[in-house]
Parts: sequence; structure tokens; C-alpha cells
Amino acid sequence: MDLNPVGLWTLHFDWGPKGAYNWTPLYFNFDGTFAYLAGANEGTWAQVDDLIVWRFKRLLNQENNTVYSGNATRNFMSGIMFSFQGEKGHWYAVKKGTRVFSQEENESIPYLVDRESKQKLDASGRKII
Repeated sequence: MDLNPVGLWTLHFDWGPKGAYNWTPLYFNFDGTFAYLAGANEGTWAQVDDLIVWRFKRLLNQENNTVYSGNATRNFMSGIMFSFQGEKGHWYAVKKGTRVFSQEENESIPYLVDRESKQKLDASGRKII
């Protein structure tokens, strides 16, 4: 089934290999734009088959080239992102109303736990103060 990204999604993002995801709501509009609800940012998205790319718009007095790209299915997408500050990370998004099941892990994964730290960028790639 083809992806129809229009609607409300929950974006989970992690700048770097920490394994500590932050999340934010993201709304894809039918006209090829999206709204990053938590920060009132906007941008544009494009889809070709099962691939999706979205880019945050340029902010006043700032070049913002933060780009998300990835694979998509009807209710789930995942991929990588690059910020305008040169940061790299990975992300996934789940469409509102999707039932998600996961297996609970009994042990921590040491290489991820050792690298966890405070998030320094938001979803649009801007520094958190």
C-alpha cells in the first residue's frame, strides 16, 4: 500500500549514536508542507514510492539545511537526518492511531547506555539552550 503521509505523526529523533530518543508531534499537510508543532517551524516534504524527504525552511537570519530522509510505509517511517550545523542522527516516525507493540528488554545495552547524554539539538537541528 502506498504511503499517504498527510496527518499527525510522532517523530522520534536522536542526534548521534546515543540511543536516547526525544519525540515531538509533526503534521504533514496535503500541499507538501509540514508543521513541527512543538517549535512552530515549517518546511516541505516530498515522496517518491516508499522514500520520503523533508526539509525545514530557512529561518530569519539563518541558513537552515536540516534534512530528514528515509523509507516509509503506510504508518511507519525511519531514516537519517543531517543538521545545518553538521550533526548527524537517525529518526523514526509513527502515524497517529497506529498500534505499536514492542518486546520489553531485561538488560541495558552497555554501548548505548554509556553514550547517553543531554540532547543538544531539537528536531529542526537548532541548539537547545
